Amino acid sequence: MNPYLSVVNQRLHFGRLLLQQLPPAGDTPSKRMLELALCQSVLYQLESAYRFYLREIASTYRCRTPEQIGNVGALVADLQAMGKHPAEASELANLESTSGTWLNQLLAAYRQVRTVQQEQTSQQSPIAVVQMSADMEPVELDAEGLKTWLAAFVELVERHRQHMQEC
Repeated sequence: MNPYLSVVNQRLHFGRLLLQQLPPAGDTPSKRMLELALCQSVLYQLESAYRFYLREIASTYRCRTPEQIGNVGALVADLQAMGKHPAEASELANLESTSGTWLNQLLAAYRQVRTVQQEQTSQQSPIAVVQMSADMEPVELDAEGLKTWLAAFVELVERHRQHMQEC
């Protein structure tokens, strides 16, 4: 059995649980902060699920070191080195690189949140000024967007797993 399958399922489940905890749109600073915290937590679960899913695919196709797969490029390179070109890896690479797709947006939001947090922790002043790069559009995290990303991810994983079982 693939050791990454249950980890991916767990992360997706955690994302669902966190989404269920989201309160209605906040009208007070504390409600908005709770909403932001939960939205970022869902985002972290989804990004983590994605990284583990890449490893799940690597393990399924018997890559030698699936634990070292950290991005879709590494997955594709390992598979190509073995003479394999599975549609799952190609689809993920396409989704990740195509602007506007759910996966591209999810990963962009994750990079944005991570960049802002890194900038804030490196600032000496109590008020951090964060410079966004020109190619980084601000991403607004909200429950509906996160639900859409989660649903698209779950659909993709289920479809891929069904196909990988047949191979």
